[in-house]
Parts: sequence; C-alpha cells; structure tokens
Amino acid sequence: MTPFAAVAVKTLSAAGVAALLSVGAVSALAASPSPNPTPTAAGTQQPAGDRHADRKAIRRAVVEAEADLLGIKPEQLIKDLKAGQKVSDLAKDKGMTKEQFETKLVANLKPRLEVLVDHKTITQAQADGVLDRIAKGHVPFWDGIHRRK
Repeated sequence: MTPFAAVAVKTLSAAGVAALLSVGAVSALAASPSPNPTPTAAGTQQPAGDRHADRKAIRRAVVEAEADLLGIKPEQLIKDLKAGQKVSDLAKDKGMTKEQFETKLVANLKPRLEVLVDHKTITQAQADGVLDRIAKGHVPFWDGIHRRK
C-alpha cells in the first residue's frame, strides 16, 4: 500500500467512526425525555391577550374610589378629566383639602385593592405601593391627566 492510500484509509475510517458516534449521540439525545418546564403558581401570569390587566384594574379602582369621594359616577369623573378638569379642583369644590382627600382616598381604596389581591388580579406589593404613594402625597389625577405630547 502506498503512503497516500494508507493516509486515505485512516482518514476515511476516522470519518466513519466519527459519523457513527455522532449518529449514536443524536439518537440518544432524541430518545431522552425533554426537561419539564418549571411549574408556576396558578394565576401569577397575565393572560397573553392583556399584558396590562393589573394596571387597568388598579386605575379602575382608583377612579371608582375618587368618584365616590367626589359624589359622582366614575364615567363622569373620566369625562371631566378628559375635558381638562383636575381632581384637585373637584375636591376643592367639595370643600376638601389635599390631605383630607388623601386620607379618605386611602380608606376608600384599600378595600377595593384587597378584592383585587384576593382575585389575584394584582399582587399585595402592587396594592401596598399604590397606597404608599397616595400616603406620600401622590394623589392620582390630582393635577389632571398627563398625556404624552
């Protein structure tokens, strides 16, 4: 056998062995069960159709609570806000200061947020965050609706 033929035989046999090993490895991987996905707690994931369901629920609860304090329907409050009114103006018309409105809003909003937490629409941390913000003086819609320009 010539030296060239010897090298060719060794190369082909090495390639054949490598091919057989790779086929064996691929079939072994294909036969092994795929890893199971990590289970998540039921209700913690938002539905695929509405990524912001939690934010919408919080906003709805805030609008309803503010409307109750102002003695109007939530639809009317939204209409007034879109027309350029501010919650601060509406509260002053009812004779409430910002501090009084904050205190009453927290008391009115807390049970609404507890219902959302119980239904797993929002987390307890989200509810606490909303109430903490209001207690620190950040009343939603106090200065009206802020829109991007």
